[in-house]
Amino acid sequence: MVHLHSFSADAGLRALCLTNQQQTVSQTSCWRPHRQQETVDVGDNPPGVFAPISEGLADHQGVRNQIQLSTYAHHIGNNLTDLYDFMEKNLQGAVGGLHLLPFYPSSGDGGFAPITYKEVDPEKGTWSDIDRLAKKYDLMVEFMVNHISPASQEFQDFLAKGPESEFWPMFIHWNEFWGGEPTLDDLERIRTRKPEAPVLTVDLKSGGQEKVWCTFSPQQIDINVSSKQGEAFIRDQMKALCSRGARLVRLDAFGYATKKRGTSCFFQEPEVWKVLDLAEELANATDTRMLCEVHESYQTNISLAERGYWVYDFALPLLILHAFTFHTAKNLRRWLSICPKRQITVLDTHDGMGIDDISGLAEVADVDELAHTVECTLGCDPNFKYIFNKHTQKYESRPHQFNCTYFSAVGRAFPQHRERMYLMARVIQFFTPGIPMIYYVGLLAGENDLQAMRDSLGSSRGINRHRYSINEAEQELQRPVVQALLELCRFRNSHPAFNGETHVNDEVEDHLLEVSWRNGEHKATLYADLRNLCFHSDVTMEGKNGKLELRRYEVGEMASPPTSGTDDMQSSQRPAPQKQAFADV
Repeated sequence: MVHLHSFSADAGLRALCLTNQQQTVSQTSCWRPHRQQETVDVGDNPPGVFAPISEGLADHQGVRNQIQLSTYAHHIGNNLTDLYDFMEKNLQGAVGGLHLLPFYPSSGDGGFAPITYKEVDPEKGTWSDIDRLAKKYDLMVEFMVNHISPASQEFQDFLAKGPESEFWPMFIHWNEFWGGEPTLDDLERIRTRKPEAPVLTVDLKSGGQEKVWCTFSPQQIDINVSSKQGEAFIRDQMKALCSRGARLVRLDAFGYATKKRGTSCFFQEPEVWKVLDLAEELANATDTRMLCEVHESYQTNISLAERGYWVYDFALPLLILHAFTFHTAKNLRRWLSICPKRQITVLDTHDGMGIDDISGLAEVADVDELAHTVECTLGCDPNFKYIFNKHTQKYESRPHQFNCTYFSAVGRAFPQHRERMYLMARVIQFFTPGIPMIYYVGLLAGENDLQAMRDSLGSSRGINRHRYSINEAEQELQRPVVQALLELCRFRNSHPAFNGETHVNDEVEDHLLEVSWRNGEHKATLYADLRNLCFHSDVTMEGKNGKLELRRYEVGEMASPPTSGTDDMQSSQRPAPQKQAFADV
C-alpha cells in the first residue's frame, strides 16, 4: 500500500478528504485510512504537511528557488496560449519557473534545428505569449551554440554564393579542417552521435559540392564558433533572444562546438571557456543566467559550477534507480554530499536519463548491471553514441541515454508500489541541493507512449514526448499520485528550510538516506529506507499559537527515524513529532 498525504491548494493545509472540522480521512472517498489515526482538529488554519509558511523562497543565485516545469510549447494543448491557461488554472503555487523547449521556426529534431531565434513558430504562438509567460514565471529558453538549420538565411546564402558568401567561414569545412581527409586515428578519437562520420556533403548552386561538419542530423549544420562570422551570429541571435525577458538561457550541446585536430572534438579547453565567456557576456547584459547542458562525467559539471555556471544534475535519475535496485543509499549519499549547489535537478527530460553522467559515481559492475536492468527489465530504450573502430573500420554503438518516462521506469521495477516509489524519487529530488525541474510528462506521472515512439520514425525519444490535449491533461491531474506530487511541489516552493543549508548524514546504515535542510529555526528532514521501500519527513510547521512545531509525515512503514549525530538535540531529548493523517493511493 502507498500511504500518502495531500492537501488542497486553496486551503493550503486542509487534507483533501477531511469533510468536517474534526475527522480522519474519509473511508468513502478515494483516500482510505492507513490505520486508526489520531483525529486532527483542522480549525480555521488546519495543520498540514505542505503548507505555505512564506509567500515564496528567496532567489537562489539569481534564479527563483521554486520548481521549474519543462515542456514543449504545444504538448499541453495546442500552443502557448493553451499552456499559459493550463498553468494558471491548475498549477498555482506548484511551479515558479518554466523551461520552454524550442519554440522557434525549425526544420527538424523537435525544434532543435532552429532557423532563427528572432521569431516564434506561428503554430506555437507569438512573442506576446512569450512575454506574458516571462512576466509570470522564471522563463528558460534554448540556444543551440553548436548548430543551425540548413534552412537558415545564413546557410542558404552559403549554398547560393559558395566561397563568395559572407557566411562561407561561418561553417566548418571538413577537408580544410583536416587538411584533406581524417585518418583512421582521427575518426577513432571523435565523439560522434551517429553511426557515421560527422560530415555532410551539400550541393552548391554553382554546381560544385562542399563537405561541412555535421555532428547530429542533416538538419543541424555545425557553426564555426571561432570564426568572426560565427561569433557575430551568436552575438546577434543570443542578444535578441535574451531581450525577451528570459531569466535563464539553456546552452544546448555546447560541448560539441569546440573542435581541434587530434582530440575528441568535444569540450576542448581552453576553447570551451571562450565560448562560455562570450555567452555569459551576452547574458549578463540582460541579467540572464546560463544553464550549461552537457552529458559527461560528473567532474565536468562540478568544474562548470565552480566557474559560476548553472549546470544540470543529470546523475540523479539513474543514481536513484541504482539506490532502488540495489537497496543502498551509499552512492547516492556520496553524490548529494559533493554535487554542485548551483544546479538544476531532474529525473526526466525531453532526451533521456544520461549514462555517462553516473560514471565514477557507482561501481562499474553496478553500472553495467543497472544498465541491463534499465534496458531489459524496466523497458527503457537507449539512444546511442558511436565509437569508430579503426580495425574493423565500422562504428560501434554505446548506450548514451535511456528513454523512458520515470513513472514507467519505477512502475516496472515496483509494479505493486509504483506510486509510492515514484513519489519517493521525487521527494529525494526535492531534497537534493539545487532547484528541481519536472518534465511535463513527469508532472502528470505519464506512461511510456509507444505510439509516439513509432511515429517518431525510429527515434526512441518519442516514448517520453506524449502530446496532451487540455482535457486529457486535466483528467490526469485528478489522479491521487499527481495531486500528491503537486502538493510536494508546493511544499518545496514555500518551506523556509530550503533557503538554508543542507546536510547528508553518512553515519547511518547503507540502506538509509537522511537529508536535512535547515534555515535558522526552520528544518525539514527526509528519512528514506531503501530496504523496506518507505520514507517519511519531519518538518517544522506553524502551530495554532504561532510557534513552530515538528510534524511527521510518512509513506509506508518505517519504525523510527535514524538519529543524526550532528543534530543539536539528541534523539532521546527530542519531542516526538506529531503525526498527521495519511491515505492510500
